Amino acid sequence: MLAGTGALDREDGSPRSPASSLSPAASPDGTDKATTVASPMLPVPTLEGAATSFTRDRDWQVTILIPAGLPDRRQTRLALYRDDELVADAPIRREAEQTLEAIPLRRGENRLTATFRGPFGEGPRSPELIVIRDDVAPEVTVSDPPPGKEIVTEQVTISGRTEPGAQLMVANAATERSTPAEVSADGSFGALIDLASGSNDLSLQATDAAGNIASAQLTLIRGEVTTPARLILSQTAFAITRLPGSISLRVLVVDSAGAPVDGAAVVFSLSPPGLPTTTYSTVTVRGTASWLDVSMPRGGATAGEGFATARVTLPDGSVVDVTRPFTFR
Repeated sequence: MLAGTGALDREDGSPRSPASSLSPAASPDGTDKATTVASPMLPVPTLEGAATSFTRDRDWQVTILIPAGLPDRRQTRLALYRDDELVADAPIRREAEQTLEAIPLRRGENRLTATFRGPFGEGPRSPELIVIRDDVAPEVTVSDPPPGKEIVTEQVTISGRTEPGAQLMVANAATERSTPAEVSADGSFGALIDLASGSNDLSLQATDAAGNIASAQLTLIRGEVTTPARLILSQTAFAITRLPGSISLRVLVVDSAGAPVDGAAVVFSLSPPGLPTTTYSTVTVRGTASWLDVSMPRGGATAGEGFATARVTLPDGSVVDVTRPFTFR
């Protein structure tokens, strides 16, 4: 029995190991070395593009940078995941960049990552790109002024609400002018627009980050301006980064017949956002009074709305205040 097992062939009498494939291999110098196979480390692919993108399309195109040190490309494939779902699997080409087209998108947020797959498994995933699919048009509602309201001033502020992050333009067919509206983080907006005499048909168009467009219509009636004083500013919007700057104020004063009023006392006041209020006194000549090139420094200026006011004392003793807003951005 011992002869049948071959145990008698060993001088030390110890049994032979049955797992001969795991035995150490003899090297040329007579020493024993274990035979192992190393799994190569796959690099991390890079996805080109903005970290967050918006689209209304159903699919997306992704460009991936292929590192020069990638192991055998013939045995390596490129895998693309949307969240944790495999949405593309392609062979590696020779180019340094590879584009995968028609990647399907779900509505809402899609987190895209890429990885390499080789004979020994899958490498680490790339940093993710977020693609937000939005195919719903933003709503536009106007809260003030109400439709058909008669306005007796040359300008009016249109306020309402739309999708946060949307861009909003207000166009007046009567003046053939368009004005961008300031849209706040909560979606509320305001736009100061000029009105022509009579009917003014306004169109409000909102465009969200994905390119969806929605619009609303509003008609306002501008009646005759009843105030005897009109204040004009040389500019109504200023960039803080371009300060110091200057602004000029001019007031026009007329009587009930529309004739210029001379000798009316005028006190101008200017209150820029974040800066102290300054004043200037003068009288009208041929119905006009001016305060020219009023300096506005940069130090202390803050983003927001400021006001210019002209207090006019007419020859009959009556007082008229006219105010115009302006903004620092």
